[in-house]
Amino acid sequence: MQSAPIFAWKYPRIGVSGLVALAAVLGGGAIFVAAGFSGRSLLVLGLGACAICLFLFYPELALALYVVIGDLKGDERIASLFPVDLTLVLGAIIVAGIAFRLLRGGGIARMPDSFLLYIALVALMTASLAYTPVFDAGLEKLGRFLTVTALVIVAPFFVLTTPQALKRFLAGFAIAAFVICAYSLTDLGRSSRLVTPSSNTIGLGHIACSLILLIWFAVMPQLSFLKRVMVYPLLVVPAVALIGSGSRGAVIAVLLAVILSLLLYRRLTVDVACFSALGFAAIPFLKIPEASFEYLGTLFNFHNVDGLLNFRAELLSYGWTLLQQHPLSGVGIQGFRYYSPNAALYNWPHNIFLEIGCELGIPAALLVCAIFGSAIRESVRQLRDHVSPYATLAYVAAALLLAGIVNSLNTGDINSDRSTWLFVSVVFLVGRLRSQFAESHVAARQWGPVTSYGVSK
Repeated sequence: MQSAPIFAWKYPRIGVSGLVALAAVLGGGAIFVAAGFSGRSLLVLGLGACAICLFLFYPELALALYVVIGDLKGDERIASLFPVDLTLVLGAIIVAGIAFRLLRGGGIARMPDSFLLYIALVALMTASLAYTPVFDAGLEKLGRFLTVTALVIVAPFFVLTTPQALKRFLAGFAIAAFVICAYSLTDLGRSSRLVTPSSNTIGLGHIACSLILLIWFAVMPQLSFLKRVMVYPLLVVPAVALIGSGSRGAVIAVLLAVILSLLLYRRLTVDVACFSALGFAAIPFLKIPEASFEYLGTLFNFHNVDGLLNFRAELLSYGWTLLQQHPLSGVGIQGFRYYSPNAALYNWPHNIFLEIGCELGIPAALLVCAIFGSAIRESVRQLRDHVSPYATLAYVAAALLLAGIVNSLNTGDINSDRSTWLFVSVVFLVGRLRSQFAESHVAARQWGPVTSYGVSK
């Protein structure tokens, strides 16, 4: 017997919906005429309305843009088009899209038990407000974690519950990342390092790193050698952006992921050799800034650890000192910025684990380590499953998790490095799809074919 469709809403064929649409068009037109909007404003409003409708039906696309919006909205040309903060707008759209999806009968993926540790972490953040040296700053950081950051932790379990939604998310993220990387190449030939539209070198490195891993793990293994060669131009854009950004952590993450990928796909060894040879031959003609090569060169030309870490050595040392002085409770949320020797420039220790440890204490740092450890364990379990139809998604999720962990060790704070938290959630979602397939496969053998993936409603 054929199962009932997932989406149970039935819309009127004509009548009320048509009249409402007609009234909305006429009313909107009257408002535009009365307000005297310019042609440019009308175009922006029209495109914005279309984008909002698209995001409401496909909130996974809004989530993909939400991850990189911080590297876009800093551009004055983009900021001038919108009178409000785009991060907050996209967050509201994602929430509305989730609500709309639930009304249409969409399912919710079960969160792993390890995510209960987030509640304990928030409890420690809240308790630290009692002794943080800057209450307003600590409250603001806690508020951002509960809203802006928590959205990328929780929202995936509402919007990425099917393989199609997860693939649309990855495709949307890849397109947005490619646009940002391509934009950065307009600065080739200048003296300074390449940046995102928001003038962020490290952010560009993270985005380029993620895009390279997406192409390398999701596209390359599926193609023959000749077709893979045709994909090389797609890899050139993020590769040049990565080198031009001078982001050392992102470069390390890419190298580690590519080397490990050869254990899964040995035939890609030829591609590594070919792409490396072409890259070295093309570098003199690409006009990558010398500052980028100089900064990347510090990975090899250093005399001690302090020389390798540069200004981060002082910050890490100070964070370690604070952790030793306050091992159990920390100095309070956002307390590092108050104690930092140069708070105007360096308001976090550029290591998420040390940041949480010195501000909230060793117990909080252990909670975060446990969350990441559970994601690593889940990822390893998926990589060992060679019969799952979602093996490619598992490889992509594992590579992105590796990049997120490497990035969290050398840059960002708990609210600025949102992609890392998102990648943790994606690993568990791929595992959920894997377990649902196994359950449906067993049910098919016992009771016949089923049409649902078993997502809880």
